[in-house]
Amino acid sequence: MKKTTCGVLIVLAIGINTAIWLRLKNHPGISAENGPMENFQAACLATSFLLWLIASFASKNRAEKILLVGLALFSLSFLVLEVDTRKLGIPILPKIFHGPVRNTWLGALWLVVGWFFLKNARPTWSEFLCWIKTPSSIPMILSGFFWIASGLNDKKLVGRKDLYFEELMEVNSTLLM
Repeated sequence: MKKTTCGVLIVLAIGINTAIWLRLKNHPGISAENGPMENFQAACLATSFLLWLIASFASKNRAEKILLVGLALFSLSFLVLEVDTRKLGIPILPKIFHGPVRNTWLGALWLVVGWFFLKNARPTWSEFLCWIKTPSSIPMILSGFFWIASGLNDKKLVGRKDLYFEELMEVNSTLLM
């Protein structure tokens, strides 16, 4: 796929996604914790995680596998941080997915991926540099800008805090991931 085609598809996806969520803006609870916008984010992040993971299993190249597992873990990290399991009514979930336990197992996963990267740094870095030049990297990079916009709004660093705007930036980001 050409970068121009990729760019047009990204603009269309973000435009349609934003239009749909703006149309639903006045719906009660649309941007609430565990509401429709957050559920959409969770679905996108879970899909992203699974697709990167499946791609890593399909890869025959060790460096590419490491890169793809890193991208899968990146998506999983956002999924774990975005989903609030405390309100689901399953007592074990908050113990696993919040606080020090979550930080420990998620950190351990990153250490394992980091270790594999360090053992294979040159070919994995080369694989990353090749990937970053492909159209498939563009959505992931752009998603970072939406995460930054969301974070700036959340911390009141730009304008006043607006939960709906924050969630809108996050649904666009997760759609791209």
